[in-house]
Amino acid sequence: MDYPKWIGVCQHLDGKRTADPYGAALDQLNSLPESLFTCRGKRIAVTAGSRHIANLRAITKAVVDYLSSRGGHPFLVPAMGSHGGATDRGQVRVLDEIGLTEETVGAPIRSSMEVVRLGEVDGIPVYMDRNAHDADGIVVINRIKPHQVFKGEIQSGLNKMLAVGLGKKAGADAVHASGRTDLLGALGDFVRSAVPVLFGVALLENAYDQTRDVAVVTPEKFKELDIAWAKQSRAIMPKIPVRELDLLIVDRMGKDISGSGMDTNVIGFTRRMLVTGQAAVPLAVLDLTEATEGNAMGVGLADFATRRLVEKIDYHATYTNVLATGIYSAGRVPVTLENDRGIIDAVIGRLKHPGGARIVRIRSTLHLDRFWATEALAGELRRQPQLEISADAAATAFDGEGNLFADPPSFPLTVSAPPPDNV
Repeated sequence: MDYPKWIGVCQHLDGKRTADPYGAALDQLNSLPESLFTCRGKRIAVTAGSRHIANLRAITKAVVDYLSSRGGHPFLVPAMGSHGGATDRGQVRVLDEIGLTEETVGAPIRSSMEVVRLGEVDGIPVYMDRNAHDADGIVVINRIKPHQVFKGEIQSGLNKMLAVGLGKKAGADAVHASGRTDLLGALGDFVRSAVPVLFGVALLENAYDQTRDVAVVTPEKFKELDIAWAKQSRAIMPKIPVRELDLLIVDRMGKDISGSGMDTNVIGFTRRMLVTGQAAVPLAVLDLTEATEGNAMGVGLADFATRRLVEKIDYHATYTNVLATGIYSAGRVPVTLENDRGIIDAVIGRLKHPGGARIVRIRSTLHLDRFWATEALAGELRRQPQLEISADAAATAFDGEGNLFADPPSFPLTVSAPPPDNV
């Protein structure tokens, strides 16, 4: 096989970050008028999602410390729909994995899959976690960003946490099964009218998934902020800078990377979950992350997978997640080949000139500041001012098991390293 050569590519991305997320959140919390609500002696439910969000532990602790300082009794409620295998213990385990424990945040965790039906919106039943429903107040914490499925003005954010996260499996199933991707604002309005939501803490991340901004807002501003920050997040989101490819390779996928394993806002032109009208680019995924624990939700986005990935799939966890979303194709196992070489051979072997194959390889959809591309793309990449490419090209190389070496070519030395990860 005449394999292509590879170049390293660095992409300049938005790196603005908040130096002290705990302090930024606490300062805004302390600025809330005391007349807004009474905490003393009250049981306050604080949402805790399942996503690996930068500084989530520090910001959650700031909320707990603030409520405790005002005489409240905060506790964490897993607000993650059906994640964690849709069990109370499984959801506590998820929180432990992302660092949210009673010891780290200073508040107990009340986990249950029991829900209360609040009513319905446009025929969609609305549910609420029993522990949150019975509390004297609720505080919502979530990151705002574009969603893979919800495509209205409001996507991932404070309203989604109210309608889907706190709805547990029953709520997630109801919303996803409705097929309505534009109702999160109306659902959030209904929940806020039915239970005492005190305030929200919204997080916006930069292109390196670090904390860019923190905002503490009162309930009537949830929709406004969800809309504004979803647009801003999309604008600064890293992108694959070339659309016409023979193959896109994703080294790793998982729930810690994206709710769909691979963020379709990044690889949107390789669609599977929604019809986009864009040309389909063959997509190969090589492995699962350890943190996803076998949950391969979204593997159906790919056309090809390796045997090592498929053998790691926990079908119970994957199918529980898939059934909750109602997007059944997301759980289909792609064409499975023994190793990376088998996938590359299958794709470029169909080309007239395999050595000129147009391929991009990324570590994951969270990591687009540095990636690899085949030499055939060098001219197009050089014309993009936000990119720098390595001067030398490296040959395609496989290890003894037929898998691509982890770090083929070197990256341009002139590009400064991305800012360090937040603690």
